[in-house]
Amino acid sequence: MSTSSEPRPREPHTTVLGMVGGGQLARMTALDAARLGVDVRVLAGASDQGVRGLFEVVDGAHDDPAALRRLADQVDVVTFDHELVPLDAIAALEADGHPVRPSSTTLSFTDKLHQRQAFADAGLPVPPFARVTSTDEVETFAAAHGWPVVLKAPRGGYDGRGVSVAEDLAAAEDMLTAAAGRPLLAEAHLDLTMELAVLVVTSATGQRAVYDVVESVQVDGMCREVHAADGHLSVSMVAEGRRLGERVADLVESVGVLAVELFVVGDEVLVNEIAPRPHNSGHHTIDGCVTSQFENHARAVLGWPLGSVAPTASSTVMVNVVGTDVDPRERAALVTEDVRIHLYGKSVRPGRKIGHVTATGTDHDEVAARARRAAAILEGSAPTSDTGATT
Repeated sequence: MSTSSEPRPREPHTTVLGMVGGGQLARMTALDAARLGVDVRVLAGASDQGVRGLFEVVDGAHDDPAALRRLADQVDVVTFDHELVPLDAIAALEADGHPVRPSSTTLSFTDKLHQRQAFADAGLPVPPFARVTSTDEVETFAAAHGWPVVLKAPRGGYDGRGVSVAEDLAAAEDMLTAAAGRPLLAEAHLDLTMELAVLVVTSATGQRAVYDVVESVQVDGMCREVHAADGHLSVSMVAEGRRLGERVADLVESVGVLAVELFVVGDEVLVNEIAPRPHNSGHHTIDGCVTSQFENHARAVLGWPLGSVAPTASSTVMVNVVGTDVDPRERAALVTEDVRIHLYGKSVRPGRKIGHVTATGTDHDEVAARARRAAAILEGSAPTSDTGATT
């Protein structure tokens, strides 16, 4: 597909969806939207590799107001691959009548300090927290909640970036110095039983669908696995996860997919943070649900009826493929397990999410083992399957 800075004339009777950012979330959303006959145009910079060669790219940076307006001028609805966008520029587009979904109001909740305070004020259960700018404030917080203390940047963090664990005051001082006067979110270091996620999809028409609550397995601050299975979580945990997800969606006035990440501490479920867009915890829905999170996000922001979120298997496990010194594109043909491989077309570097695999079935342990082995083959940490094939 073409790359341009000038708008291409639109086809008659065609719905045009604009995506800000050209990573894997844009790629998977655009692929599903295109199946529905939607013309997708993506605002992408030079480092955005997920969509180039597949969809029309409008060259420009996600934080450039002029580029954002250039995209908005040629599409019916603007939505996002990520939330690292200038809110004042988004609000200006809305003021001029451009449909932007999620809205600047919803996007404002991606500031973790604003988000946490708003959730606490609304009576939602959240981890103990404080806004800190000095070692005295961190010391006061630690006196109440103990060491270590988790320190988070309010904006810009993902996959463990922007999050640090301070074991003592000296470590906290280093983190505050690195923040250069910007406030941090201090959070109690909790003994987690597990982490959960729930995806709430709300259409511009008000229709809502909620995917089943899943377990999200984190490694070094990054989602590594997602488990969706009958009986894997307690009935009460699932009900509370869904209840909290819908309350959060109402509070932030969500349109589109909203991922709500949850901590489980003993029997208590706490709201950790949100992402107002498709999310890693929902990648399993491509192969494990009637309608994927990506298709439903497109449907929701366009104001179309939502698709069914029912699971298509009793057990679905997604495992991320994380960059090593091996390029998984050279090993995909070697995976003969019964899994679905999704590679994102991104260059490989250590620690970078470059794809995922999904397995489905009835025996949850077997399904998880199958998905893990396929991911390990792609990462070069497991031998290939013995297929008996000859070349």
